[in-house]
Amino acid sequence: MSIFYDTLERFKDFSSMVNIKLQQFLPEFSLLKNVISSYDKTLDNDQKTNNKNYIEINNKLELLKQKIETEQNVIKILAPRLVEFENCYNNKYSELELQAISQKAFIRVKEDELKNFISIYELKMKEKARLEKKTAFLKFDIDKLKSEIETRCRKYIETVNENNIEKFREFLEGISSNFSENIQESVEIKSDYTVSEEYLNTTLDYREAYKRLCVFKAGIIDATQHFLEWSSIETILPDLLEIQNQLKEKYNDLDHLDVQIDRMKDFEIIKENYYKSLKNAEAKLENILGLAERDEELLKIKTDIEEYIDMHS
Repeated sequence: MSIFYDTLERFKDFSSMVNIKLQQFLPEFSLLKNVISSYDKTLDNDQKTNNKNYIEINNKLELLKQKIETEQNVIKILAPRLVEFENCYNNKYSELELQAISQKAFIRVKEDELKNFISIYELKMKEKARLEKKTAFLKFDIDKLKSEIETRCRKYIETVNENNIEKFREFLEGISSNFSENIQESVEIKSDYTVSEEYLNTTLDYREAYKRLCVFKAGIIDATQHFLEWSSIETILPDLLEIQNQLKEKYNDLDHLDVQIDRMKDFEIIKENYYKSLKNAEAKLENILGLAERDEELLKIKTDIEEYIDMHS
């Protein structure tokens, strides 16, 4: 119940109580008035002055009249105050209604803005879902390419282990088995040691053994060179570079998609701002409609009326 109608109910209840009192006074008042009227018809002024019954009844009548007038004045004094309160309430409520109408129009604008944005937002969210799906495929492709790099590397290692090392071992076994063969005279041993006095003073057997060791060493170096050539990583670099280029392209595409998706997230923030703006506008409308119930001037008049009623109840 509003501040005015609550006070109006109090006034109606109080008026009813006063009217009940007045109704209780009326039979006695009517009776006394009739008696006095009878005395007035039969007695002159001197007789009235000396007649105790007349004086007593007249006093009762005057006292009762004062009581009735007092009760009637209570309502007469209170009624204008209630009218003042009603006028003040209506004026303030009219002002607030104008504000409320303006605020309702503002809310409709906010609702239309939100509705229009939601249409755009839903399209953007569909686009975001499409981009996220595309992102998932890209990540799958990236993982697949990274796995391909790993596979190529492992295959290279397996090839080195299974083929090249076996060839290297076979070559070493070959030169090892030929170690005891006589060195041909045409074989040239390039070493500063062969011209040293120490070497020249050695036996033929020592020199032969030294030469065979040098030939074995040269064979190891040659075998190692062949092993390194057979095991060169350059053989797989073209494939790895091709995969790397594909990865670079995929990562670039992924970065572009992430940027687009991040922009989509801004629409979620904007949507929340639209909702908040609408809620704030609705809250302001509720506050406007409740201002009359909290108006200091109206509350003071209401308090005065209620205190007056309590005083005369």
